[in-house]
Amino acid sequence: MTEQIKKEKGVYGTHWDTMHGGYFSDPLVAAPLVQKIKDLSGKSKVEVIVDLGGGTGFLLSQLLVSGVEPGVSLVNLDDSATQLDAARLTGASCIRGSVGTFLRREVGPQERRFLFIMRSVLHYFGEDGLSPVLRHLRAQAKPGEFFVHQTASFCRQQDANCLNKIYKMMRTRKWYPTVDFLCGCLRAEGWQVLEVLPVLPLQLTCDDLMQRYHLDQKEVLHIRDRLYQNSLVSDEVFKKTDDGFCAFLHYWIYVCAADVPTNSTMTTDHNSL
Repeated sequence: MTEQIKKEKGVYGTHWDTMHGGYFSDPLVAAPLVQKIKDLSGKSKVEVIVDLGGGTGFLLSQLLVSGVEPGVSLVNLDDSATQLDAARLTGASCIRGSVGTFLRREVGPQERRFLFIMRSVLHYFGEDGLSPVLRHLRAQAKPGEFFVHQTASFCRQQDANCLNKIYKMMRTRKWYPTVDFLCGCLRAEGWQVLEVLPVLPLQLTCDDLMQRYHLDQKEVLHIRDRLYQNSLVSDEVFKKTDDGFCAFLHYWIYVCAADVPTNSTMTTDHNSL
């Protein structure tokens, strides 16, 4: 994940708010996720909300605007110094660290009740890293604590395959699962999946992808032509344009709760928390 962050450093910081048509800085786009987090925070008497890979802190800033419960600590965890510089302007506590290695004690008092949130992060860990990071997150959570995340995933395997092929040709390790596969991974690592809710998709223009992944026009056209050799490509996730292509990431909100361990394979190392 750290390697990918370094590769995309040029679009981080305040510039990130304008990427992808401002999707990740649009209050209307974020509203369903913010509302779900706010509702769970109030009902479960949360004391600490940790945004995992929180970037510029936009999600936490929207929680502040929406009126999160008084006394709740807001913590932004991110591995990019550039993103955290922008995040400090929101007033949230900022901690530099990796989603895959942080410890509970580093983001708040261990005895307090946590709510972990995340938006558009899991794909950075790739196919092989998905289960390990979900396992690590479960090890930082106490039974009954919530993990609410908005993750790009697809109902149909062919659509996931299409996006994964694009990202592989863009030389990234990013990987997108189907909704069913991700739910299975979450359950296998000790998370109950309580709700799965669709939200607005993200449009990926070739201009944004060229800037973010250091592509040239020839590479964009090559990706377009390779994808159109596959008759199973759906226009719900990929469309041909005169200058290249436009793709779409389908996002879903997953509301999860840390399960109660039932055997020795699901234990928490309290010394590491």
